[in-house]
Amino acid sequence: MNKYSNMKSAIFILAAAAMCQKAVAHHSFSMFDKDTEMVITGTVDQWAFNNPHAWLYVDVTDDSGETVQWGFEGAAPPSLIRRGITGRTFKAGDTITVMFCPLADGRPGGAMAWAKLADGSYVSPNDGGCRGGADSISKWEQWLEQGITSSRDAASQ
Repeated sequence: MNKYSNMKSAIFILAAAAMCQKAVAHHSFSMFDKDTEMVITGTVDQWAFNNPHAWLYVDVTDDSGETVQWGFEGAAPPSLIRRGITGRTFKAGDTITVMFCPLADGRPGGAMAWAKLADGSYVSPNDGGCRGGADSISKWEQWLEQGITSSRDAASQ
């Protein structure tokens, strides 16, 4: 073998290794206002249990009586399944409460942290766009008893 054959072999091996490498890139969460947490209650319209992220669509009646559809991003299905969340977790027509970090541009939606299901149980379909967990649920249960629906409102009291 000459030095050019060795170089070709090395280039081939490096190229093959690069193509086999697992993709580790992920989108930014900058579209969410992670400094604000909010809670809404509404009716499940659709649970899109799809890759790369699941989306929950909830119909919420606003102060004027109009129904507004909110969209909430969750984690990828493989991650959700490991947490016991499936394509049947959210059922159309069920009334649920969702804690989320809102979209930074003000549109109706955000990154889900947790959801309280119609049966009173909690699930955390979050994907890093908004914090969830037992401490968050406990805090929000107290705030909701006081009529608080935004962490900014809680901070101002």
